[in-house]
Amino acid sequence: MAGKIFINYRRDDSMSTAGRLHDRLAQTFGRKNLFMDVDHVPAGVDFVDYLHKQVAACDVFLATIGPNWLDAKDDSGRRRFDNSDDFVAIEIAAALARNIRVIPVLVDGARTPKADKLPDSIKPLVRRNAVEVRNTHFGRDADALIERIREALSDKPVRVGRWRAAAGVVVIALLFVGWIGLLATGTPISLPWAVQPDTREQAEKERLAATAEEEKAKAAAEADARAKAEQAEKERLAATAEEEKAKAAAEAEAKRKSEEAERQRSEEERRKQAEAEARARYSALVNQSYTDISNGDYDKAIAAASEAMRLDPKDAIPVVNRGLAYSRKGDVERAIADYTEAIRLNPNYARAFNDRGFDYAKKGENDRAVADYTEAIRLDPKYALAFLNRGIAFGKKGDIDRAITDFTEAIRLDPNNSQALNNRGFAYASKGDNDRAIADYNEAIRLNPQYAAAFCNRGRAKRNIKDVSANADIARARQLGASASVCQ
Repeated sequence: MAGKIFINYRRDDSMSTAGRLHDRLAQTFGRKNLFMDVDHVPAGVDFVDYLHKQVAACDVFLATIGPNWLDAKDDSGRRRFDNSDDFVAIEIAAALARNIRVIPVLVDGARTPKADKLPDSIKPLVRRNAVEVRNTHFGRDADALIERIREALSDKPVRVGRWRAAAGVVVIALLFVGWIGLLATGTPISLPWAVQPDTREQAEKERLAATAEEEKAKAAAEADARAKAEQAEKERLAATAEEEKAKAAAEAEAKRKSEEAERQRSEEERRKQAEAEARARYSALVNQSYTDISNGDYDKAIAAASEAMRLDPKDAIPVVNRGLAYSRKGDVERAIADYTEAIRLNPNYARAFNDRGFDYAKKGENDRAVADYTEAIRLDPKYALAFLNRGIAFGKKGDIDRAITDFTEAIRLDPNNSQALNNRGFAYASKGDNDRAIADYNEAIRLNPQYAAAFCNRGRAKRNIKDVSANADIARARQLGASASVCQ
């Protein structure tokens, strides 16, 4: 049942399994009947022609298919099957073209690929019945494959040169006819088997010598063949060992890189978690400072804002909040210092300019206050509070018309701003325009029925025009909390 077996495989897909199959098949069929590795191609020969010859010499062709067999890529990222020099495709196509028994060997869960995924030359492969080989059941699966190979070899066509036997018969027949003819004519003949008695011993010696020479040559050829086979096996084992060593090194490096990547990922996650916690803590402190200011607990607001500033020294928001808490406590100088620091951190922070202007106004520095309000408005043209505050500063400077202009813009931006209406009414009253003043006070009181200053100011304006309801407004203002010394 001797026959040649060709093992076709892809190195980066199923090299180790193909090597195991080679060793197992060699035990059964002999190494000289196996051809496996393209590295055995002699130097200087045509690569494709040599592979075709090796395939043509085989009786069974094993196409080893692993999980990455179909989509394996070369160094340029191109699918190997799309490369015309792909030795796997060349070998399979040659076997199919010669109608050699091709057995697909599916390794570790691989499946026979779809025909539309294969080059045209090897599409018939999908119609070949496959054998599965799993490394977890290698012994059992390899034995099953060996049985299939034996079946294939028992079915192979006989390659004996029958024409030689037929030719021999013809020659003997012709010789026999010739001898009969010669006898018929009386010609003396010497038959080839009629050895003369005196030459038999010499002929036997010559035959024995020739036989001995042939046996000696045969033994030498066999010894040479064994030596070559052993050398080839040593080379294969050395190459396999080198490949295993390289594979182990690659796996170790891959493991190291994976562990390093995992360590970096863990560190990155810890860093992000710490940042998120710090950001959450920071936001909570900023919100707490707002709440404390609203509740009048300025010391707690200052502490919360200071801690937020420690967590994020580059953010201007907690700095402004602390400045506002200082301002509400009456510490104007510290408030102005914080606003100035906030402006350094964020020169485009309109609120910081507005709040600093407010504290400059507290100190009576109205020109500096107007400058800060003006910058706040430049940065945020819709900043109604900055227009209101600048209008108040203009009023303190005696520039009533510019004050009225700013109050009017504040009202346009915020129609429900009762303070702007009250201040514009006061500006109109200072110009003697009591009717406009009363109209603004009326709207301010409509928006805020508890606005004591608006009732007081309206009462004064009504007195100026002799309106008898003036005293009722004054009384209402005092009822809402206005002091008698201020509203009288």
